[in-house]
Amino acid sequence: MRIITVKNRFSTILSILVLTGIVLIGASGCSKKTAAATTASDALAVRIGTDSGVFSYQIRVAKNQGFFEKYHINADISTYAYGIDTINAAILGETDAAQGMDYAVASRFSESNKLRIVAYVGGYGYNASELVVRDNSIKTPADLKGRKLGVTKGTVNEYVWGLLLKTYHLTPKDVQQVYLSSNAELIAAYYSRDVDSIWAGSTIWDATSEIPNNRSLGDYSLIDFKMRGYFMLDADFIAQHPDGAARLLKALDEANEYIKQNPKQTARLIYEELKIPETGALDDIQKFQFDLRLYQEDLDHITNVANWSIENGLIKNRYDIRDFVDIKPLQNAFPDRVTITN
Repeated sequence: MRIITVKNRFSTILSILVLTGIVLIGASGCSKKTAAATTASDALAVRIGTDSGVFSYQIRVAKNQGFFEKYHINADISTYAYGIDTINAAILGETDAAQGMDYAVASRFSESNKLRIVAYVGGYGYNASELVVRDNSIKTPADLKGRKLGVTKGTVNEYVWGLLLKTYHLTPKDVQQVYLSSNAELIAAYYSRDVDSIWAGSTIWDATSEIPNNRSLGDYSLIDFKMRGYFMLDADFIAQHPDGAARLLKALDEANEYIKQNPKQTARLIYEELKIPETGALDDIQKFQFDLRLYQEDLDHITNVANWSIENGLIKNRYDIRDFVDIKPLQNAFPDRVTITN
């Protein structure tokens, strides 16, 4: 158990509130341009929705360091709060590409959904997030019975809470789930005691550590869960631009390598664009496995998440996840990184 010391409690909270403003501005300015449009230089225009956290790092680096330009991609990037929001935007036709953690991805598939998983793009270990509380009477997760939990609905956070409750023999009726829509709302609710517990990752860890009496009950090892993230493209976009889809993945792969070789420069860029403290960005870079592949284990993982969520009532729609996977773009870009078959 880690005991957290009290610092200046407002500085990091203010940074996160500023970040929320940036996210709202970015989301409100989401492009409506036609996906197939090309620029004067004949670069392929791609509308990419990205989150305001670690998923966006490779996309922002690819833009900032000229990797998109190198592969003749004109990337129009729109920023949203979470990966689930990028998925919703793509489903509505506002973007051509989206990304999200396993549960967020699995929760949005249906017959009318034309998004296709084309690659695993990174993941976390157990230390991705910690379960934090303020009340000294809460000794273990089982003591959360009757308490208010801060939940970001539709994100992997909802799945994590569901898994924690089941692991510690609690039901949704045993707790009060308070649904919040951003990290800023999570911190504000936790600070004001409107919720008794939240999961705190790198982006908001500094903010929780500045709140009096805050302490951790443990990380994702409590539920034996490691998150994996996926990149998706619209099926029509893939069909119309098979070579462009492969070039897009090559640009993201070069961005991954840049991040690994230049973590401090990347953290500075993330601070400049998202106002995430550089220490938090560096922590994300150290914890997140930036990669580009699609192995059988990646497909098995999201299949297990989807099946568990369906069986436990988190996802209502039943489907075969293989219907929403397209390996052709990655096969065209990096054939040795695909170990599954259609």
